[in-house]
Amino acid sequence: MEMIRLQIQILIFLTIGLWFGKKNLISRQSANQLNGLVMNLILPCSIFHAFQTKLTAEILNSTLSILILAVLIQIVFIVISRWMWRFVSDESERTNLEYGTVSNNAGTLGMVIGQAAFGQEGVLYTSIYAIPLRIVMWSYGLLLYNRSHVVNYKELLLKVIRHPCMIAIFLGILTMAVQSFGYELPILITQTVSSLGGCNTVLIMIIIGVILSEVPLKDLFAKYAIVYTAFRLVVFPLLVLGALMLFGINGMPLKICVLESAMPAPVTMAMLSQKYDCNAKFSSKMIFLSTACSMVSLPLWTILLAAL
Repeated sequence: MEMIRLQIQILIFLTIGLWFGKKNLISRQSANQLNGLVMNLILPCSIFHAFQTKLTAEILNSTLSILILAVLIQIVFIVISRWMWRFVSDESERTNLEYGTVSNNAGTLGMVIGQAAFGQEGVLYTSIYAIPLRIVMWSYGLLLYNRSHVVNYKELLLKVIRHPCMIAIFLGILTMAVQSFGYELPILITQTVSSLGGCNTVLIMIIIGVILSEVPLKDLFAKYAIVYTAFRLVVFPLLVLGALMLFGINGMPLKICVLESAMPAPVTMAMLSQKYDCNAKFSSKMIFLSTACSMVSLPLWTILLAAL
């Protein structure tokens, strides 16, 4: 019952964003500025707060398992993306489909859903899952949109390492280790970080709602956007679930990996497709359709995973 309540609450936040966007009460520029606030402050605070616990053998084992599994999942999705969409004749659509296959919205929406499903522990584990995802998004993903240009890999690596969410993970791991020896952060710091991180769910869902409000419903149902949505929300997580169960993976590593692989298309795709003039309209359809349908599929996945 608690999970259903949280999912309805998330849907209400999304609807508020849609309404404010449609009424132009929040412009796309304002949404981009809010997104900058979330990515650079609110989300890092939420991640850092999730690490404010003592390091136990169970947490360490689950964290390492999730990190290794996330790396393997990213490698498999890169292979799938190159094979699956090779018959798509439109190069711009194929690029967006490949990017949407190797990456998804686990880095933002995934943390919201992870927290709703598993509490602060869910934020901790989803932030770990997102490490290889962020690396792929800003390395291989950028290569997809920038095929004709020479890429500075050192610059890309530094960009990933310096990302506020990555810094929050590194600091979180450090403070977790320190707390294991009996040292605690001042309560003023923990309460401030907790209060800022508590805004995460509301702001992310409102921002997504504003972005989705720009897509006309009549232009939504493109063939490959529908196919992509079905694979992204249903087929891919089923493949992950089947593979992990086949190899005897269970518990939190299985639940986190399956849930995060069921996330919709990443919002960053709209930004990159627009920047590199790669059919931004089609990428918006992918984002809207997969995100809208995920409001139905994600509650079903959380119910299924809770039963495992």
